[in-house]
Amino acid sequence: MSSESDLPPKMRPSAQVAPPKPRPRPQDPVEQEFWKRCQDGNLYFQRCSGCGCFRHLPRYMCAKCGAPEFSWERSSGKGTLFSWTVTHQALHPAFAAEIPFVAAVVELEEGVRMATRLIGCDHERLALDLPVEVEFELIGEDFRLPVFRLRES
Repeated sequence: MSSESDLPPKMRPSAQVAPPKPRPRPQDPVEQEFWKRCQDGNLYFQRCSGCGCFRHLPRYMCAKCGAPEFSWERSSGKGTLFSWTVTHQALHPAFAAEIPFVAAVVELEEGVRMATRLIGCDHERLALDLPVEVEFELIGEDFRLPVFRLRES
């Protein structure tokens, strides 16, 4: 075969280039605010003005007391590994080069849990309650996505 057009579509060099990682596309203003605040390299969670509970995912009313008033508070970015799975199949081609990767749920010091990716870790070391901290992965030229890595206790 002498040219790209002679190859099956999936084997052509142009088809081998990974697309960019997808970005969150929130439609709701309160979710948009969460992602906007991540762009300064810090995590922020809503804190209920009524009972003081932190909440995530962002929402309009507190799940504990029902109060609609809240403020955005900066998180410590520290927490523990609550749950995880090692993913061996990329469901989006942008993640194919990173498999196997760890999809995780992290419990932060503020009490909220967050679905994320755990990066830079030996999969054999994974255990409940391992200490983790937030790091921000640059996606494209201008979007920061919170991910987590193991931290020394």
